[in-house]
Amino acid sequence: PLINFHGGGHVNHSIFWKNLIGEKNGGGHLHASPLKAAIEEQYGSLDTLSKLVNTKTAGIFGSGWGWITYNPAISGLDVITTANQDMPSTLGHVPLLGVDAWEHAYYLDYNNVKADYFKNIWRVINWKDVAKRYDEAVAHHQKK
Repeated sequence: PLINFHGGGHVNHSIFWKNLIGEKNGGGHLHASPLKAAIEEQYGSLDTLSKLVNTKTAGIFGSGWGWITYNPAISGLDVITTANQDMPSTLGHVPLLGVDAWEHAYYLDYNNVKADYFKNIWRVINWKDVAKRYDEAVAHHQKK
């Protein structure tokens, strides 16, 4: 449990920090890509997907993470949550985008209002990083 907690915390936050970029540097803008096509095919729009992620992530009791993953079992995108510092890879998923739902992520800037944090995080998502992770996950699992 201790290794999972600290190791998971390191891995999850390493993904999280790369998933973020300032708005002035392109944050929040999803360019045409295989990822965008997959989002539109599976969810209809990025707005629909982000609302689903927000809803599921808001439902976490205590601390945890909301994730957009590549799920090899369905050969597509999936939205999951994990408790504490658990990693999507332990569930067979490839993490693409992580939303930190621990209180430290939102209590100062958002006065402990999770919903505002979840709504605004989409403005600073580094979709180039997420798209790269998606492309790598698809390529890796198509080889198998």
